[in-house]
Amino acid sequence: MHSDVIIIGGGVIGTACAYYLSGRGAKVQVMERNHLGAGASGTTAAIISISGGSGTPEPLRPLNAESYHLLLDAEQDFDQPIEIMRGGTIYAALNEQQALDLRPVYDEIRQMGISCKLFNGMDARRFEPLLGAEVTATLFNPASYHINPFRLVAGYMGAALRRGARVDYGMEVQKIKINSGRIDRIVTDKGDYHADWVVVAGGAFTPQILSSLGLQIPIVPARGQVILTEACEQMTESVIMLLSHLYAKQTASGNFYIGSHTEFVGFDNRITLEKITTFTQTITRALPILGRLRVLRFFTGLRPVCEDNLPIISPVPCCPRLIVASGHGRTGVRFSASTGKVVSELVMDGKAEQPIEAFALDRFTKIV
Repeated sequence: MHSDVIIIGGGVIGTACAYYLSGRGAKVQVMERNHLGAGASGTTAAIISISGGSGTPEPLRPLNAESYHLLLDAEQDFDQPIEIMRGGTIYAALNEQQALDLRPVYDEIRQMGISCKLFNGMDARRFEPLLGAEVTATLFNPASYHINPFRLVAGYMGAALRRGARVDYGMEVQKIKINSGRIDRIVTDKGDYHADWVVVAGGAFTPQILSSLGLQIPIVPARGQVILTEACEQMTESVIMLLSHLYAKQTASGNFYIGSHTEFVGFDNRITLEKITTFTQTITRALPILGRLRVLRFFTGLRPVCEDNLPIISPVPCCPRLIVASGHGRTGVRFSASTGKVVSELVMDGKAEQPIEAFALDRFTKIV
């Protein structure tokens, strides 16, 4: 069986690559060992912002701005709306030091031409009545929206399927064979497959997928624990972000999604009482209403974090038609559209429109 491009991984990055490649006329096959969005993509808050609260690294800023708009444009190709909530992001301070820490974030966002606002505690509660009395100050960034990540992954894949792509579930990639710098075959538990190009978008499992080639990819799993509450009346479209990296958003269905610190505990995906307790004690100080809601479920996601906090979007030096698209950490949804577009350009044009040198695999000395 032969395809133009085989994509390993059915998360938001893999399906975005399928969407943009199929849009350029490539014959695409996606291999997924579970179901679409089974990894980190299905446990994300799916916040898309021009500027992150802790800053967007300079090399990522062109992709950030591009992806922000590409996602909105892509929705017209999807079977269902992706439930865009355009309420912006509110960064909330719970003490005077955090209130001071908001100022450099404000300055950073203003420098990007975004008209954001700083509020003291009283004005902050007028602007967002859900905020509690312990909130001392807030910063509002209007250049931010959040979406339903399952709808996004399904939208990317559905559009690709209508263009002739295929997806195979329950398929475990065992190794990628290369010969004289070219792809020979992809060995799976269901047989061998052939393609001119291969894109590895396996999230935290990307290093395992490429280990048979002797490559040591510096991507590690980072656990994020998440709480999902019962649905209630729609109260806010904004994301409430604390400076401790906790956040809450209300989905289009009315549930509140609460997450999440980053924990480097390997592939341990267990829920821990210690972390969930910390979440609830802190987030309910900012949003007291959450303390009165029932919890429907707890779950975790393993985010693929690169050692320098930049993704890898790059051909493998020893095999130019083998592309790695992984390591986006907490921001896979945010950069999915621009990443998919870059990969389609590498395959179809031989180069990307945006500068991607900072995301090259050979920036790591251990890669040969």
